[in-house]
Amino acid sequence: MLEKDSIIELTRDELVGRLEAEARRRRGMSAQQLLLAYREGRLEDPGEVADLLALASLLSEDDPLLATA
Repeated sequence: MLEKDSIIELTRDELVGRLEAEARRRRGMSAQQLLLAYREGRLEDPGEVADLLALASLLSEDDPLLATA
């Protein structure tokens, strides 16, 4: 079944929680470490975590998680 026009709303805490949990599960690092490695070009096979990178892009540009990443 293909569902269209669905909207999922997440609070910042829910979004960061998902990022943290999945970054640790998949790569054994924090979300902040994952994002920093991506920005510095050190993230091996970023396509494997493209969904996490997309979630991180939903954070505001001045979000504390992104400020240090």
